[in-house]
Amino acid sequence: GYCMISVLETMKTFSAEDGLTEEAIVMKLRTCHYHHLYLHTSLRHNSSGTCRWGEFGEGGLLWGECTGKTFEWFGGNPIEELLCKVRGIYGLDQETTFRNVTVSSSKRPQPLYLGTATQIGVLPTEGIPSLLKVLLPSDCVGLPALFIRDLLLNPPSYEIASSIQEACRLMISVTCSIPEFTCVSAAKLVKLLESKEANHIELCRIKNVVDEIIHMSRNPELSAILHILLQPTWVATGLKVEYDVLVNECSCISQKIGDILFMRGESGQETSSLEFIPDEFFENMESSWKGRVKRCHAEGAFAEVDSAAMALSIAVMEDFSPIVLRVKSLMNPFGGPKGEICYVLVDEICRGTETAKGTCIAGSIVETLDHIGCLGIVSTHLHGIFDLPLATRSTVYKAMGTDVVDGCTKPTWKLIDGICRESLAFETAEKEGIPEMIIKRAQELYLSVNATDAQAAVCAAMEFSNPKGYLNSPAEVCISKTTFECTSSVSDQQLLEEVKSAVTIVCQRKLLDLFKKKSIPELAEVRCFSVGAREQPPPSTVGTSSIYVLIRPDRTLYIGQTDDLVGRLRAHRSKEDMQNVPIIYVIVPGKSVANQLETLLINQLPISGF
Repeated sequence: GYCMISVLETMKTFSAEDGLTEEAIVMKLRTCHYHHLYLHTSLRHNSSGTCRWGEFGEGGLLWGECTGKTFEWFGGNPIEELLCKVRGIYGLDQETTFRNVTVSSSKRPQPLYLGTATQIGVLPTEGIPSLLKVLLPSDCVGLPALFIRDLLLNPPSYEIASSIQEACRLMISVTCSIPEFTCVSAAKLVKLLESKEANHIELCRIKNVVDEIIHMSRNPELSAILHILLQPTWVATGLKVEYDVLVNECSCISQKIGDILFMRGESGQETSSLEFIPDEFFENMESSWKGRVKRCHAEGAFAEVDSAAMALSIAVMEDFSPIVLRVKSLMNPFGGPKGEICYVLVDEICRGTETAKGTCIAGSIVETLDHIGCLGIVSTHLHGIFDLPLATRSTVYKAMGTDVVDGCTKPTWKLIDGICRESLAFETAEKEGIPEMIIKRAQELYLSVNATDAQAAVCAAMEFSNPKGYLNSPAEVCISKTTFECTSSVSDQQLLEEVKSAVTIVCQRKLLDLFKKKSIPELAEVRCFSVGAREQPPPSTVGTSSIYVLIRPDRTLYIGQTDDLVGRLRAHRSKEDMQNVPIIYVIVPGKSVANQLETLLINQLPISGF
C-alpha cells in the first residue's frame, strides 16, 4: 500500500499512515488542507496495477489527482527528509524536534470508497448534494458535520469508535445542564502563545475551555463522559493525558488566567464620568482598553488616565463654563430672548373625558408645550401617555417615590426621576374607609385585566385574603404573603432559587389539578432544572415540551414554552446584553400542558413579587 506523512509545523507534530489504498490517498488529498505537497521518488518505480509512474508520471488515479497541483519530488528517508524540508521552509533550527503522533492503523475498518464518498456528497462535488445535510438536523452544521465526515473517510479503530458511541449514549440521557463546549483552533493558539501575541480574547477562550473541563469533572453525570472522551482525544491529538493530571492542569491554567484578566461581572473599570465632559467622549477613549486586565497589573497606566481625565474636566470648567453661563444669562433654555418664557401648572390633565381619547389629547398638549419651549409641570393618572410615541425634546418624567413596608407599597412624598404606573388606589381607598369587601373585589377585577403587571396591586390583595396568605379563588395556588424584592441586595443565586421554588409550586399544583380531571394520564413530580451562564440544556430537551423562565440582566423574568429549548436559549442569548442569561426549565407532558403552564406562570409569578 501507500504511506502518507503529514507534518503540522505549528504543533511540531507528524504522523505516518501506511497500508493505504490509492483511493484512500486521493480522498485524504481532497479533504485535508495543506500548504506543500511532496512526492517520494519511489512512486516513479511503482508498477502495481495501472498505477505506473514513469519519468514524468503516467496513468493511475493518484497521478490524476497530483498532476493538477504544485508538488516536488524528494528522495531518501521519507520522514527525516520531509522534516528537514519543513525546518527549512519555516526557518526552524535543525535541532527542532517534532513529536510523533502516529496512531496504529491496525484493526481499523476500511473507509468509504472514493466513488461512494463522491456519490453521497461526503466529498464536495459539483451537482451532487451532501447526504449529511439531509441526515443531520438543520442546525447541525460546521464542526459536527465535519466530524462525522471525518469518521466516514478516516474511521477510527473499533475500540475508539465504541468510546465515541458510549459518550453519545450518555450525553443523550443526561439531565443536568452541559457546557457550551468552546471550540478553538489549537494550532492558532499555539502560534499566538509562542509569539506572545495572544490577546485577552484568546486567553478568555482558553479559560473557557479549561473551565468547561473543570465543570464536567465536578458533575457525576458529565464526569463519566469526560473519562470516556479521553481515548478519542488521544487519537485526535497524539497526547495521552491521565484524567487527574488533565483536571489539575486545567484548574491551574484557569486560576493563572483569572488572576490576570478582568473577568465579566467584576467591577472597578467603569469608563470615566466627570462633569462638563460628555460621557460619549470617555466611552470612545477608554472602551478599547479598559476591561482587559485587572487594574493591579497596570496601576500606573490607570492612574495616569484618571489624572488626565480630571485635568481635562477642570480645564473645560475653567475655560468654557463662564462663557456658557454668560450665554445662558442672555437667552432662555429654548433659544428665545429673555421675557418670553411662560410657566404652566396642569393638574390631572384631560381627566374629564374617556381614558383612551383623553390620553391622546393630553399627549398632544404636552407635545405642543414642549415645542413652544414652555416651562411647567403636568400631573396625570393617565398612565397610557407613557406608551404614546410623543415627539418631545425637553420633556422629562418624574414620579412619586415609594417604599415597600411590611409587603405593601407606601409613598415617600418625594419626587424622583422615572415613570410611575402605580396610583396606590387600593391603599388610598382603604385609608378613606371604603369597605374591605369592595376593595377585595376591585383587586380581583384589576387582576383579571392586568395580570402581567399586577405585582403592586396584589400586595394589598394578599393583605385582605386571609391571615395565612392563601388566595381564595379555586384556580389560584398558595403563595406566601411576603413579596420577594428583586433588589441589588439579593444575590443572583438567591433570586434563582426563589424563582425555582415558586415555579415548582405553581406547576405541581396545576399538574395535580389536570391529573384529577384526567387531562393527563399520570402525575409526575415536577423537577426544576437550572442552566447557568455559558451552559446549555442537555440534548434530551430537544423535541420535548418544556416551559422555561429566563432571568434577564435587569432581574425581570421572561416566561416561555418550546419544543427546542437548546435552540430557543441560543436565540435569546444572541441578543445584546443577553449572552450569559441563566434560565430554569421544567419538562412537561405535551405542548397543550406547556401552553397552560406558561399562561399560569405569567399570571402567578407577579403575585409572588417577581
